[in-house]
Amino acid sequence: MPRASGGHRTYLSPVVITIRCDRCEKRLTFDDSFAGEKVECPHCGDVNRLPTPDAQGDIGAPGSRGPAAPAADRASAAGLPPDDGPEVRVLLVRPSLLRSKPIVSAILAILPLGVSILLYATLPADARAPGWLLTAIPAAGWTTLGVWALLVRLSSSLEITNKRTVLREGFLSRSSSEVLHDHVRNIEVSQSFADRCLRVGRMGISSSGQDGIEVEMSRVPNPRRVREIIDLYRPL
Repeated sequence: MPRASGGHRTYLSPVVITIRCDRCEKRLTFDDSFAGEKVECPHCGDVNRLPTPDAQGDIGAPGSRGPAAPAADRASAAGLPPDDGPEVRVLLVRPSLLRSKPIVSAILAILPLGVSILLYATLPADARAPGWLLTAIPAAGWTTLGVWALLVRLSSSLEITNKRTVLREGFLSRSSSEVLHDHVRNIEVSQSFADRCLRVGRMGISSSGQDGIEVEMSRVPNPRRVREIIDLYRPL
């Protein structure tokens, strides 16, 4: 913008922040208003943190600021991947059927065997089914339970990286939603008494830019531990 100075006009170049992407190393330029925030690289999709306004240095662009000195990294102190640097997976969470439905799972596991034993014990010897059929009944029941548990497990995933949380859902068709850790406003964990004993529950994550819960997943194993990991990457 022009500024009057001794009858002459001088033009101040806009203040921008220029960095290199942690992953693809391409030069990225952003307006000064994004200082201190995490931004997505348009070339490779990696998330990079912009330096704060008090950063010093220059990497070659007028009005630009170089990378800030790293602040205390709570995640690194806890033995997790650092907050800065290339984006890496910290944790992959999949829903657990056996923990979330223990009674139903137990019934489906015991019932086929019980039916097989009951048929063998109550039917007359000349009316009993062949031995292989009595064995096939519990095998079919356990296979059904295993396939159901596998489908539930593969139906969705919650990927926590050092920069964001991504929810992916679906088999043939896929949908995804994500929230940057810097933008997380609230993390909800809902557990019944049984859920607390079995360490499973529902998680919901909302960001400062949206109303309501953006990322929600049921049957999450160890949801409180997952929340603790995300909190380590959230700004204080």
